[in-house]
Amino acid sequence: MSSTPAGLPRALWALMVGNFVIGTGVMVVPGTLTDISTSLGVSIPQAGQLITAAAILMGLGAPAFASLVAGWDRRRLLTISLLWYGLLTAACALAPSYASLLPLRVLAVISPAVFTPQAAACVGLLVRPDQRGRAITFVFLGWSVASVMGMPLSAWIGGTLGWRWAFGLVALMSFASAAWVWREMPNGIKPAALSRQA
Repeated sequence: MSSTPAGLPRALWALMVGNFVIGTGVMVVPGTLTDISTSLGVSIPQAGQLITAAAILMGLGAPAFASLVAGWDRRRLLTISLLWYGLLTAACALAPSYASLLPLRVLAVISPAVFTPQAAACVGLLVRPDQRGRAITFVFLGWSVASVMGMPLSAWIGGTLGWRWAFGLVALMSFASAAWVWREMPNGIKPAALSRQA
């Protein structure tokens, strides 16, 4: 497995960027909320239900999906998760109404409920035990960067070109990130299944 100059596998870079894309996609709605509201003719509180529905699915879905995907090879799982995110986020960008956008958005955020926890779970199998803390921190750096850059970038694109362009950009980044994860992640990475007690 090839490594970065810091001694960490290049797969960690792909996972970190994947988390950046996931985080930016989660924050694209708050960043474009006003434009979504105006464009689709709904109130801001109603448009804000996109955030609430996504948060509920991610919060409840992460542990449920962890048990469903326990036996999956992480290279395939993480790649499919990013492809799903790209496809559903692109569908959101093309949604003709709020009534169609809401279910599409809920389906799209299945990916954050899968990608981030499963990326973190497989880090320990990609590095030596003495590198695990640094590696997990590095992978989660993607979310930190997304929280600083993702929402302002979404707001700027939404304010300049419209919310659909912001969603479209996230979709394109998801496809590119999926290709990178597929290229860098080794085959056969399968963390231990999550038990009911866990």
